Amino acid sequence: MKFVKMLRGLFPKAPSSESEEMGSIVIMQRKALRFSEDELRAAGERGWNRKFDGKEDPMYFVSANDIILPVIKAGPHIIRVTSFPTRYVEDDGYALSQLPQPERKKAWVEHHAHVLLDFFNDISRSSKRIADAEAYASLAKLALQLGDPNCAAIFLPDKNIMMPNNGSAEQGLRLLINKELPMEQ
Repeated sequence: MKFVKMLRGLFPKAPSSESEEMGSIVIMQRKALRFSEDELRAAGERGWNRKFDGKEDPMYFVSANDIILPVIKAGPHIIRVTSFPTRYVEDDGYALSQLPQPERKKAWVEHHAHVLLDFFNDISRSSKRIADAEAYASLAKLALQLGDPNCAAIFLPDKNIMMPNNGSAEQGLRLLINKELPMEQ
C-alpha cells in the first residue's frame, strides 16, 4: 500500500475512470523490437495461464499475420499491439518538463521506440462497456509479460502515469492487474 500512496502523490489528477477512450499502455523501448506472433502467443499464455492457440478455447488466440493489425484475444478482451520504430513523442523539451523525477527523465531519454497496447473492444455500445480497471488489468497482464531489459518504461497516456523499468514498472503493472492502482485521484 505504501507504493500506492507514493503513486497517488506523484501523478497529476487523472481523468474520470470511465472514459470514452480506449485504454492504452505504452512500452517505451530502448531499441525497436516488433514482437512476433510466437512471442505474443507465449506472453498471452504466461499472462492468462492458458493456451492461446484458439483450439483449446476459441476466445484465446493471437492474430499477428497482418503487420497493421496484430491482436491478442484474451476472453472478452481484444488488445491491439502496434510497434513503432520511433520515440513516443519527439518533443523532448516538453516531455522532460513534465517529468520532474530523475529516474523518469532518464527512462524518457533512453527510449527510442515504443509498442502501443490498445484495448480494442467496441466502446460504442454502453451496455457492453468494460470498466477501466478491468481493461487496464488485461493490458497490464500482457505488458508485464512483454517487458524485458529493452523496456525503459511503461506509460499510461490516458492516465498520465509513467513507470520506469527500475522495479516500479513491474510493481505498477501488478497493481493494475490486481485492480489496486488508483485510476482516479
